[in-house]
Amino acid sequence: MTAGPANSTVKLRDPIDSDAQVHFSYPPVAEIVRMYGGEMTDLPEPDMDRSKCWLEWLRDHPFAKVIICNGDPVGQVRLHSLDEADKRARLAIGLFAETHVGRGIGRQAIGLTLDHTFGNMGLHRVDLRVLSFNRRAIRCYASCGFVHEGTEREAAWIGGTWHDDWIMGILAHEHTLSLQQT
Repeated sequence: MTAGPANSTVKLRDPIDSDAQVHFSYPPVAEIVRMYGGEMTDLPEPDMDRSKCWLEWLRDHPFAKVIICNGDPVGQVRLHSLDEADKRARLAIGLFAETHVGRGIGRQAIGLTLDHTFGNMGLHRVDLRVLSFNRRAIRCYASCGFVHEGTEREAAWIGGTWHDDWIMGILAHEHTLSLQQT
């Protein structure tokens, strides 16, 4: 799976053993952890056992890929909560470092994932949850065709404050339309 402008190539591939070392090489960054809903204090130190656990956890998902940009692993994208009867799943994506954010890598990886999800997997719907203050992610998801479907008010306790969670979704026919418009 490949996509992207001429100056960068984004691909998705299955996790491999060496990805634990890559994960280990990127220590947790407070702002990225906050965007996932984690606390910015007491960030864990890099730990190879933790990175190996992350790799096994990633491999346990029905669709989990490592995001490669210009040959380097830069993050992961996965589907979870797969419901085959209702032909739906939930999307999650994470980039390893702040230097990877804001460059279109996530958008390209999501597009490749949706191509596979609505094509090969034959799903009808993909949704996601995003903290309402994560405006950069919301813009990315909207540019990929996701629409804001609802708000779960004060769903996350982060840094001593309640925050809303947005539910966003995209249907198979909407992804087809978004591909025709780009």
